[in-house]
Amino acid sequence: MILFLDFDGVLHAENLTSRKPLLSKLPLLEDVLREFPVVEVVISSTWRLKWLDPHLATTEMRKHFSPDIAPRVVGVTPNYRHLDGRLAPDGLSLYHRHWEIETWLRTHRPPGTPWVALDDRAYSFKPFLKNLMEIDSATGLTTEDLQELRRRFKQA
Repeated sequence: MILFLDFDGVLHAENLTSRKPLLSKLPLLEDVLREFPVVEVVISSTWRLKWLDPHLATTEMRKHFSPDIAPRVVGVTPNYRHLDGRLAPDGLSLYHRHWEIETWLRTHRPPGTPWVALDDRAYSFKPFLKNLMEIDSATGLTTEDLQELRRRFKQA
């Protein structure tokens, strides 16, 4: 199982009035990940775009995680701006985050690998995508979201 993880609006509230620190919800997510040791994490957040080299980006993204979870961060999705839109399957070039995820999966995992994406921007994914868990950007991850994530991990 692969978890594609956005940061802004997921691991912390994205609204400007929030006084919570960045990544304030990460410890809660890490608790869930500890329950499911086979789940790997791929960063789909725009935070990854600070680095052009995906290996360097992965190394830098791991630094945000606890030492026991960091090795499970196995990659970052490619930047859609560097992908050939003519090669996007099923019109995914309209849904940038979804396209980046599908490209990462095709490159790094066998077909049929189960995955879920935590993201606050559903418009970056094909409508009605069952793999997407849309998170409310005003709150970031909630207890209910984490319960749903556990359910999905158990089903995989």
